[in-house]
Amino acid sequence: MRILLGRYMLRELGPSFGLGLLVFTVVLLMDKIMRIVEWIVVKGVPFLDVLQIFGALMPNFLVLTLPTALLLSVLLTFNRLHADNELEALKACGVGLYQLLPPVYLFGTAVFGVCLLLTTWAVPHSMRAFQSMVVSVATQNIFFGLKERVFFDEFPGFVIYIEHIDLERNALDGVFIAEEKFSENPIYYFAKRGRVVGDLEKGRLVLTLEDGTLHRNMPSRDLYQIARFGTYRVRIDLGAVAAPHVERTRQMEELTLRELGEEARGRSADRKESGKYWLAYHQRLALPFAAIVFCTLGIPLSLLSQRAARYTGFSLSIVVVLLYFILMKAGTVLVQARGVPAILGAWLPNLVLGTLGVYLLLKKAEERPLKILERYADAVLDLEAWIRKVLRRES
Repeated sequence: MRILLGRYMLRELGPSFGLGLLVFTVVLLMDKIMRIVEWIVVKGVPFLDVLQIFGALMPNFLVLTLPTALLLSVLLTFNRLHADNELEALKACGVGLYQLLPPVYLFGTAVFGVCLLLTTWAVPHSMRAFQSMVVSVATQNIFFGLKERVFFDEFPGFVIYIEHIDLERNALDGVFIAEEKFSENPIYYFAKRGRVVGDLEKGRLVLTLEDGTLHRNMPSRDLYQIARFGTYRVRIDLGAVAAPHVERTRQMEELTLRELGEEARGRSADRKESGKYWLAYHQRLALPFAAIVFCTLGIPLSLLSQRAARYTGFSLSIVVVLLYFILMKAGTVLVQARGVPAILGAWLPNLVLGTLGVYLLLKKAEERPLKILERYADAVLDLEAWIRKVLRRES
């Protein structure tokens, strides 16, 4: 009986999980797809190079979409069982809510394991490959990735903002560059005009700025420098980044779990800097655990009134995911601004939503009414009725 019930639940969870994974991944990639078209059509980047770059980014997307798809799968599965009275039939056969949990948590544990592998190993390695591929392509196309009125930070140590790009004249208007190779004393450039020159075959990109100012803040010497220039050249050495055998400063997302811990311990003298690395360290472990939290929270949320069961799955998944990331942002702010321990800030979303999920699950298992959820279901039905009324009126 248990094996049969487990297989049935897994068959129910699988298709909706696949659908959710596809939908959420496409939604996250929508903006990137438009950029793919721009790179291929406008900037002439080879299609295969673009595919390789976005292939390297996929682990980053999957870390987010896998738990979200699991949440949607749990909501849709239990919504359907509830709407079709299958839960009542199972209850009549002596099968309670708790007996349906093992296959759900088995599925959730598998998703947790995949996400943990992604955050601790696949994402750092894919981000290293991504950085190398971006720079390699940039050495062949000087305007690759640059977009008007958008901050571009793919070149390590530099942030570039350009008001207008003229591809035909190889000219730039309204240029801002932040050179952050020296984190203690960054240099900022503001120029009315500029152009890109240099030997791209050797991996050197030179931005020639015209009619601008240079700003440098040196707090250690209580000094702020401003210098005006007619022409100034900012060189970005891409060769060292593109060559995998040359050491370079890795960004935080490129570090493995072990390397994050080493960096955090090495910066223990600076509590703020150390806290950033410990926060990233614990978030790598906490984010995959969202799969287990979403299983716990998704089951009671799906058992709303039967009238609204078919209409609340997707909307509830969006609400829960937004709440999770709001709590994640709040935890980050608490760590960086209030000095809260990094482990607490990183695990805050799981603690809050996990506790809420356990409470709601216990209430539902005891068949106690949840007034807040019932009101939400009624609001969804009222919204559906209003939309139908408006559509009938317009037709």
